[in-house]
Amino acid sequence: MSKDYDRYNKFCENYDMHADGIEEEVIEFLKSKFPKAYDGAKKDLMDENGGDEEEMPSPGSIFAHLSNDEDDKFYSSVENWFKENYPGDELK
Repeated sequence: MSKDYDRYNKFCENYDMHADGIEEEVIEFLKSKFPKAYDGAKKDLMDENGGDEEEMPSPGSIFAHLSNDEDDKFYSSVENWFKENYPGDELK
């Protein structure tokens, strides 16, 4: 079964993981929460870009490396992270 990227895109409309200053925080959170997916996304990035250690994978590329069983955990984890770190609508 393939990943549900429509659901991911709708989720990103509510929780902008790519906003300036937020993306790196989200990536650090995802790195600790889903280390295997982060490592897979990082490896892909390194292979594509010739080994730039400084470049970080995007939240979407980390999501792509999760098994479908982990999708709900991803969404709830990121949603809870936003509620804890950016309560209310302070990012909108």
